[in-house]
Amino acid sequence: MKILLVTDLYSLNNENISKALNYFAKEWQTLGHSVEVIRSNFIFNTLLRGRKIQKEGIFHNDNIKIYNLNFHTPFWFNVYNKLPSDFNIENYDVIISHMPCGILMGSKLIKKKKIKFICAVHNSDITVLKSFKYIFFRNAMKQAYKNADKIAARSPVLKQKAENIMPEIKNKTFNAFSGIEEKSFPISEIKPFNKNKIKISTAASLLKRKNIDIIIKALKSVNRNYILTIIGEGKERKHLENLVKKYNLSEKIHFTGQISREEVYSNLQDSDIFILLSNNETFGLVYLEALAANNIIIAKKNDGIDGILKDEENAFLINPDEFELKECIEKICLLREEEINNIKSNITKTIKELTLSKAAKNYIDNLQ
Repeated sequence: MKILLVTDLYSLNNENISKALNYFAKEWQTLGHSVEVIRSNFIFNTLLRGRKIQKEGIFHNDNIKIYNLNFHTPFWFNVYNKLPSDFNIENYDVIISHMPCGILMGSKLIKKKKIKFICAVHNSDITVLKSFKYIFFRNAMKQAYKNADKIAARSPVLKQKAENIMPEIKNKTFNAFSGIEEKSFPISEIKPFNKNKIKISTAASLLKRKNIDIIIKALKSVNRNYILTIIGEGKERKHLENLVKKYNLSEKIHFTGQISREEVYSNLQDSDIFILLSNNETFGLVYLEALAANNIIIAKKNDGIDGILKDEENAFLINPDEFELKECIEKICLLREEEINNIKSNITKTIKELTLSKAAKNYIDNLQ
């Protein structure tokens, strides 16, 4: 199959953005498919997200050809004018579009063409479909979903949200989960849980919506011997450091700053509990890495990876509230050893079904 992936959520030159789609594209190649990428950047949106504007041109990453295109207006013109003269859309069997920019451009590329068209659902797409401020894009997005042959929801929660907004898409929507790279992140065996010195970790861009402050506020009242490692960098770091000082937790809470994914995983392998209560999380590869490292996860209910994580079965799902989080940590610490081991066994079963090879094959199987 010849696949054209259209999205602005594709990393060039190891940029600090989600690489989930890079991993999908690479794995599709491994499965024997041909993959090329159009990275369609709406410049205003790129600046709004704090990303660097990369120069236009053709790049290669993991032997995948990438057309990097920058647009000043959101595709209100003939998009083929930006592509090389020898570009022929009919060379592809399927167009897979992710994120609003990718979906809007993909719908332009397939206009009057007999090519299979797949649209994905991320949190950004739900925002466009629901928010009044995106009214100029909303109708075009809805039309793209109606025209799509299949719709790939990036999580069970997003699948439900999309179907609630557009019930007519229900029969063509499937779950398209991310997967863990087993070579880079080998799945850990069940490891013991030391209640006498609990190692807690969180890993994220330090932004307001990640709710790292709630973790700090909850831990100030936890009467246990613990260490929290906060992995990541961002504009909220100074505020978070001030909170740590305010609650006299400097000996218990440490910041690593930005570190490599391999170093993140090394930290997770030394951790007992992983906490991330993000708002508007699409899926989050770091949850998979925490599962692979056999961490007990505390995550936000009805968001992100909820549906894969099941409360008190392979994780704990709560509201992003400091008092709920405190009670949840205390609850975990009061579990009997056999209860802890049962949860950890379920964690191992879950992550073994969420490998990158299985995720990429699931995606392709749904297309075929």
